[in-house]
Amino acid sequence: MKKTRQEDYEEIIISHRKIEEINLQPFIAAKELVKDFEIGDYIVRAVDHLSIEISEHEYVAIIGSSGAGKTTLVHILGGLETATKGDTFISHINVSHMEQEMLATFRIFNVGIVFQNYNLISSLTALENIMFPMQLCGVKHEECESRAKELLKIIGLAERSEHLPFQLSAGEQQRVAVARALANDPPIIIADEPTANLDKKNAEYIGELFENFRTEGKTIIVATHDEKLIKHAHRILIMEEGKIIEDKRINEISFKKENIEIEMEQE
Repeated sequence: MKKTRQEDYEEIIISHRKIEEINLQPFIAAKELVKDFEIGDYIVRAVDHLSIEISEHEYVAIIGSSGAGKTTLVHILGGLETATKGDTFISHINVSHMEQEMLATFRIFNVGIVFQNYNLISSLTALENIMFPMQLCGVKHEECESRAKELLKIIGLAERSEHLPFQLSAGEQQRVAVARALANDPPIIIADEPTANLDKKNAEYIGELFENFRTEGKTIIVATHDEKLIKHAHRILIMEEGKIIEDKRINEISFKKENIEIEMEQE
């Protein structure tokens, strides 16, 4: 009989517990990460010997100019990409050398991903898009539907459940994407510029959702330029040329055109 994804996940956890005492490891961490990309004849280093530890239930905002390495870092921390060198810990477990299929199974139970461009499946309704990650895990249809409807209520779109993505506004699509990220109730939410394509009202709404999820016990990591998300964070990491050049607690943030003025209290 073919194993369920839940059974595969339990085997992954058991096998890693044989190797290491997971509670001695950080909840989320990067240790001496390097990520190189080959572009033609050139090697571009997106992340350069970067180390960071993030505690459980923390809300971390990562900012920096375009090309600083923010997206690459959050993709690695979310298990979407593997580093060229270094170690990555997700939910206390070193995932650096997991095979891709094993990593995908591990990720679906531990990390919810919110993308800038929503990445909804165009042929599925809002309800079906939210149900999809649960279906991948073998959850019964009735349970998937009940959970998806509950999440639609949380994001204020219960009446839009049967709409396809093209029938939803940008803000509504992103709210569905947030609900989908929460479908399997993962402990970690990773977001890459989730408000970049949204108006102020919808950006504020997404920021409030993330803050609510943090107070409910989620760990939030978001790459963003948006003060409406940053103001909710515990920490702000400023990246430049693949490195973290500032790691501070937020006291006050203000934005002025192209420059970001930050007054923070050093941790």
